[in-house]
Amino acid sequence: MKSVEAIKILHGCDLEGRILFRSRELGALFGESGDTLRSTIKRLTADGILERIAHDAYLYLLFHPNGCDLLGHIAAFLRPGEVTYESLESAASQWGFISQIPLGRISCVTTGAEGLVDTRFGAIEFVHTNDGLNDVKRGILDRMPRNRLAIAAEGRCLHDLVSRKRSLELIDWDEVDAD
Repeated sequence: MKSVEAIKILHGCDLEGRILFRSRELGALFGESGDTLRSTIKRLTADGILERIAHDAYLYLLFHPNGCDLLGHIAAFLRPGEVTYESLESAASQWGFISQIPLGRISCVTTGAEGLVDTRFGAIEFVHTNDGLNDVKRGILDRMPRNRLAIAAEGRCLHDLVSRKRSLELIDWDEVDAD
């Protein structure tokens, strides 16, 4: 597929809010498979139209941000079918009970696999939880459409920090008790 045609297709997806793709999704969009698809993806990557951000995960680089949180968008995309939400230090900073602000990094809790994904846009830390699905879902807040990644409510965030013994020395307990 020619780059111009691919850009038109990907631009249409961008207008619908889709900027991240797996190779099988690109194949369906382009009507390609096998070596032809691999060649197209390789060329679009070399031309700066797509960027591989993780195994079989590609970002359309010409997307219009419209205020979206790109790291959150990527984090949600990388754990499909799992409950994944921003928590730990990055959420605690937003809730104001730790004063440090993590830069270029978000911490996520997920029912999926643990791991660290480094992108040129920042790092995403995934920490696995064995907590019950209902407890997790009750403790998170949706931030759509601006951010596809939910965030832990204050109580859930504190639970995540304490249960994992993370950054407890950074918590301003007066701020926590005030809530």
